[in-house]
Amino acid sequence: MADIKKKFGVKLFQLRSKSGMTQDQLAEKANLSIDSIRRIEKGSRSPSFDSLERIADALGVDLVELFRFEGKEYRVLADAGPEVIKLWELLRGKKRDKIKKVYDIAKIVLE
Repeated sequence: MADIKKKFGVKLFQLRSKSGMTQDQLAEKANLSIDSIRRIEKGSRSPSFDSLERIADALGVDLVELFRFEGKEYRVLADAGPEVIKLWELLRGKKRDKIKKVYDIAKIVLE
């Protein structure tokens, strides 16, 4: 099972992507290093309480929102690599026919 650092990283990636911010922009707005943001999203670093507050403020969300890991997708995505998360973000919300095309291409490439 994915640990909380990885789940948190997935959540941070999702919230940051939803806000339209790059890692660099979030780092600047939260007064953190870009390396810190990268490592937090990757799940290899835990943010301090102070950093949590700054990240939530920078994203414009309540602090508790950073810890809402609802649905099985967090476990699955937290266990996957960053490329899988980025692919999931690209596909999320797309029409079924577009997702099917991407699936068909991936199947050809991977088989």
